[in-house]
Order: sequence, then C-alpha cells, then structure tokens
Amino acid sequence: MTETCILAIDPGLTGAIAFYFPSEPGRVVVEDMPVVDGEVEPASLVRRIRQMAPTVAIVERVGPMPRDGAVQAFRFGSAYAAAKVAVALCEIPYHLVTPASWKKHFRLAGGPEGKEQSRALALQTFPRSSELFARKKDHGRAEAALLARYAAEKLIQPQQVAA
Repeated sequence: MTETCILAIDPGLTGAIAFYFPSEPGRVVVEDMPVVDGEVEPASLVRRIRQMAPTVAIVERVGPMPRDGAVQAFRFGSAYAAAKVAVALCEIPYHLVTPASWKKHFRLAGGPEGKEQSRALALQTFPRSSELFARKKDHGRAEAALLARYAAEKLIQPQQVAA
C-alpha cells in the first residue's frame, strides 16, 4: 500500500506548496510557490509535484478581494488556475476548499491577523519543520502546511475510517 502524501496549495504569488505525510504528523515539506517574472511558473510546479508523488491534493479555492485592483485580481486568478492545472496534469485527485472552511477548523481569523495566527499555529503544529515558518513573510508556507493538515483531519482520515 502506498503511503499517503497530501499536496496542499495556497495559491498566489506569495503562496506556497506543502507535502504532508500523515504518518509523520509533526513534519511537513513546504516551499514557496515557484514564481518567475511575476507569474507562477507552471513547469517548475508540475516538476516538483511529480517528484514528491502525492496521492491526493487540496487547493485553496480563492477569489479576488474587494480591495484588489484589476491587475492584482488577474494575477491572483492566474496563479489559482496554474495551481489547479498543475494538479490536474499530474493526475492527482483533488479537493477545493475555501479559506473560511479550513480556517474555521483551526479557529483562525481571516485577513492579515489570520496570517500571523497561521504562522504561529504552524510553528506549534510542525516543530520539526519550524525553520520553514521562521520569518513573518512565511505565512503562505504556514497556510499551505495547515491546509494539508486540514485535509488529513477532515478529508482523508474520515474516509479511511469509513472504509
């Protein structure tokens, strides 16, 4: 039987990808989203996903914020589409989840306050990988890691119990 590896993607130019193995709950592999010239670089994203060979993926279902201008909204949408297409090209079953859903699970606030809360929770949840969340700007990494943990707790484990 193949070991479960969950890919989680926090889309966006400051987002990240996480690979989480539920068999090692205190450890996670997290990397910044590959970005070149202000856009997500899909070939690098696909290559990294294939290297890690996840068994399932979860992608944060996002949309533009009211404060975003047209250029910001377009870039954010492009990054979200690149994440979904990369997962589909790798033929990995995936789930989409809204930020409100997974953040509610962890009792995290939305907006800028929630980003720092996410980083603090990731430091506590993944102590063996704490160096990945050391900087304030590592909130995207923290959110991707927590999104993977959410998938393990809410989407993967319940299915295994039911089987």
